[in-house]
Amino acid sequence: MEPINLLFADDDADIQQIVEFTLRDENINLIFAENGSQALTLWRTRNVQILILDIMMPLIDGLDVCKRVRQLSDVPIIMMTAKDQEQDIINAFDAGADDYIVKPFIPKELISRIRMLLYRNMRQRISPNRQLAFNSLVLDLEKRRVTSSEKCVQVTPLEYRLLKYLMQNAGVVISKENLLKNVWGYAESNGDTNLIEATIRRLRKKVEPDPSQPRYIQTIWGAGYRLGD
Repeated sequence: MEPINLLFADDDADIQQIVEFTLRDENINLIFAENGSQALTLWRTRNVQILILDIMMPLIDGLDVCKRVRQLSDVPIIMMTAKDQEQDIINAFDAGADDYIVKPFIPKELISRIRMLLYRNMRQRISPNRQLAFNSLVLDLEKRRVTSSEKCVQVTPLEYRLLKYLMQNAGVVISKENLLKNVWGYAESNGDTNLIEATIRRLRKKVEPDPSQPRYIQTIWGAGYRLGD
């Protein structure tokens, strides 16, 4: 099996060394970048299957790198940074990140998250040509495209996964803990449920005819969320 090309962008040499030690037995070819500009150049010229980006980097910060990559690719992106405020996490997901890890990281957790994203990305690529639909809301699984009332809706990879999971379980009340586990990939006892609320709000603004009176994504107070009645 060919090794996975992982681009790790961080200007801290000590962190680079720790990551290299952590992933030494994971069949991963590590490509290091010391700033955002170099990260973009390497991403464009190397066959990169997954990126890990620090936010605070010279020249171009990690959020901007994430946004630029996301305009052209659905490659899995993990933000790994010392910034741990809720707004920092929300900004990362808004930029198109798939996951967020706060330094100092737990080595086994990093490995687990990399494996999860690579597996998820592989499954999405081999999905058959089919659609999920609820009234005028349609999700094309092959083209990874969302349309609402026949209008194409631009969603981030996280928003796409959330909508897909809700549509696959239409009519079922799904708890926040369930979403953290099956959409975000967190253990049930980890993760901030405020992230779910923020993502739901953004998604409603994109797919609902009237976000203040949602037709598709219903809040079931004290229980979670449900797609449809």
